[in-house]
Amino acid sequence: MIHRTPHTAHRTPHTAHRNNSLKDSKLLSVIIPAYNTAKFLNKCVESVANQTYKNIEIIIVNNGSSDNTHEICEELKAKYNNIKIIKLNPNQGVNLARKAGVEAASGDYITFIDSDDYIDLIAYEKVIKVLEENDCDIVQFGYNGVDPEGKLIASHTREAVKVNTAREALKYFLYALPENSVLVWDKIYKRDLFENLEWPRLTYYEDFAANVQLFAKAKKFMAISENFYYHVIHPAAVSSAKRDDKAKILNDLNGLNFLKDFTAKTMPECMPEILYNAVTAEIVISNIKSDDPDTKDLINKCRGTLSRDYKLMKSELKAQRRKLNVKLNGKMRFHYLLFMHCPRLYKFYLAARLKIKALTGI
Repeated sequence: MIHRTPHTAHRTPHTAHRNNSLKDSKLLSVIIPAYNTAKFLNKCVESVANQTYKNIEIIIVNNGSSDNTHEICEELKAKYNNIKIIKLNPNQGVNLARKAGVEAASGDYITFIDSDDYIDLIAYEKVIKVLEENDCDIVQFGYNGVDPEGKLIASHTREAVKVNTAREALKYFLYALPENSVLVWDKIYKRDLFENLEWPRLTYYEDFAANVQLFAKAKKFMAISENFYYHVIHPAAVSSAKRDDKAKILNDLNGLNFLKDFTAKTMPECMPEILYNAVTAEIVISNIKSDDPDTKDLINKCRGTLSRDYKLMKSELKAQRRKLNVKLNGKMRFHYLLFMHCPRLYKFYLAARLKIKALTGI
């Protein structure tokens, strides 16, 4: 059962210390993958090192950086006695960097922070208090998107919610949480959830692949309506990969296959939810226009997978005698509902739309 609690107003960032109300009996491991972010690393680490919650170890994973990240790491280690440094060479990708951090972690709880982001100084005290008072496995909090100067771009406040079973936690994660719920840096996890976690080598979907596994084990999950995290958005690096890039499409399909295989093996009753996510992603890929023969072949294969996944989702829902309760926004609502209710008409629409796009560029 899902219990909703009243939404609270957005809070301004804390800048001053106060006495910690917790006994700090549990160690929190904060894992920071760092790749060529020497310019931002000090601010990130200082925001963690100066938390009001004091029982913290900081694990910086220098992931094959070619700038002076290593020198900054050593300076920070000399300044603080709770910093561990792991050096990977060459760059292993963020997923394997996080894996290396988890393997080196000693904490009862684990969280992540990107090396160019920072966090409210009272965040970990507040979130761990919620974890311990409610015996949660995962607690999620909100975040603010800011520019490199700290100016607010977007606020992502979570709806306060509590879920008390593994199945409901996974279902809630898969389709009921707000946009960007697949992130790992807006949550604190109990350490034991990471036992036997698989870390597929993905460039995208890596957070989703980890979270599906972690939520599948979680019995109690809470989201709190306070924005503690500051995610720095760099205009020049919003996304370096084009949507029609063959490598990105292949990665997305591999990520979706991992998610479907994992759910089918470990929690088949949640297959409709994972298939809903797969169908939604496959609709996006099916709408891509590319002149590259290999990329076009991947897109065509995806369209076949889309039909199979949709039919399987309907079959699973019928067998379980239930419905999906999903909320669609924007253009995706039109695409999904047209495909869902009239797949033949959707194929005709898709072919016509891509032809018009090829002629007009719109």
